[in-house]
Amino acid sequence: MSALLAGLAAAMLGGTAQAAETAHYHPNDVAKKSTVFAKVAEDMGPAFDERQGRIVSLGTVLAELELGVALLGPAAPAEVRAWSEKTRRKVVGETLRLQRHVDLLQEDYGRVFGAAVSRALPVVGKGFDVKECGATGVLAMMGKKDCPGTDLNPKLAAAIDADAALGKELADIASVEWPTFEAPSAAQPVVALTGTTRWVSGGALAEKLIGGRVKLRQDALESQLDRSLPDEPTQEDLAKAQKLKDDYLLALGADGDVLRKALTEALARAEKKGGPAQVGWCANPPALGGCAGDDVTAAVLETVQADKKFAKGIAELTAD
Repeated sequence: MSALLAGLAAAMLGGTAQAAETAHYHPNDVAKKSTVFAKVAEDMGPAFDERQGRIVSLGTVLAELELGVALLGPAAPAEVRAWSEKTRRKVVGETLRLQRHVDLLQEDYGRVFGAAVSRALPVVGKGFDVKECGATGVLAMMGKKDCPGTDLNPKLAAAIDADAALGKELADIASVEWPTFEAPSAAQPVVALTGTTRWVSGGALAEKLIGGRVKLRQDALESQLDRSLPDEPTQEDLAKAQKLKDDYLLALGADGDVLRKALTEALARAEKKGGPAQVGWCANPPALGGCAGDDVTAAVLETVQADKKFAKGIAELTAD
């Protein structure tokens, strides 16, 4: 809430009224004392938080999808690769659309509140030499403001709260609908391990079994990209970055070969003892539609974690 108040108040600009006695105000302080301003922030905050939370959650699911596809390497069906790319673009686009909406709201709210303060200042500040609080030197370093004379913030807040023009402008802004956003969902093909009737969520399973290995690769890629991409990259820089990403995906594909081989062998052993049968790899997380058939991720995870041969089969992926 405080960040939102500060963001809106930052755009509030006002003039000064000349008089003998000094008085002061500051947009942030007016905002803190304004009932109308607080109501706007309270109304705006939950809507933003809900949509932002949805996008953050979907970002986690998207990372799971991309990992599930990467670990399949060349075995990933073309339609699954296309689905992953399409979903990534949609999530990124919706994130940008939401951020743009928030930016426009803050600009609009800042503009109308600033105009309301400008209208109120000549009246509230009449008879005063009005200064906007500022800070330099030691005060600025300490995060404090120099605010001489009479404090006009409470009266300014009361004035803008009673401003009918401001009320109408706020109602107009509030009537603008927030962007809607629904997670894309479509069942994707299963890649056979011991079959395709049932499936494990590949990305989720990998996070549980070889999450450390995956994170090491991700961290290494990010570090390499940070070093190789300047603020204004050339086409050559971008080509080098793409090569780093391609090498990263190849390495994950190789890890996936090892993991899927050990998983297939463990499932074959378990099937003979009545464990999950006809199981395949689903790169698409359940939150995005999963795959056709039964999700047996939890049962398979329990099965392989109790299988000593499986642990040996993926030992190179779990070594420190």
